[in-house]
Amino acid sequence: MKKLFAIAGSPRRGSNSELLLDEAVKAAKDAGLETCKLVVSDLGISPCTSCGGCWETGDCVIEDKMQEVYKKLLDADYVVIASPLYFLGISAQLKALIDRCQALWARRFILKRPLRNGHKQPKGLFISTAAISEADDKIFSGSRQTVRAVFNALEIEYAGELFFKGLEERGAVTSHPEFLKQTYKVARELIKK
Repeated sequence: MKKLFAIAGSPRRGSNSELLLDEAVKAAKDAGLETCKLVVSDLGISPCTSCGGCWETGDCVIEDKMQEVYKKLLDADYVVIASPLYFLGISAQLKALIDRCQALWARRFILKRPLRNGHKQPKGLFISTAAISEADDKIFSGSRQTVRAVFNALEIEYAGELFFKGLEERGAVTSHPEFLKQTYKVARELIKK
């Protein structure tokens, strides 16, 4: 059975980005996929200390919930990351998770070890929300670059992105059913690829 791994990057439970992510998860479940959603702020992931241990082994020396995240990232057929926009970037919690992917980067690029051992390249989707409504999509360029970089390092195809503006209050996206429907539709299309 194919697997979708969803990462909720907002520190706020029930956030707009998490509600949109839930639509992607629902689309995957409706298509018969096995799904797993992790909320980064619930995991207590420590930041990378730049100790260099992963350059020796390809594994992070910090023992925390990130070990579970590594397994899920490498086992997934689809990876969906969602984050609100914070000062033109992703949330601090999600950035800590992404920085800890340095261990997988080292495994691939320093130690020249495969990440997936013949497993087909996963497809990735990035969902982001912003409170501001007047700006164009350039406001998402910083967060886009970060997610593209981690997808590239982990051999995940950057297969799509969804950016939504004007979502300040918790749950504001529920007043925009078209955003929820669009997310569901894009996730279903991703799965069909």
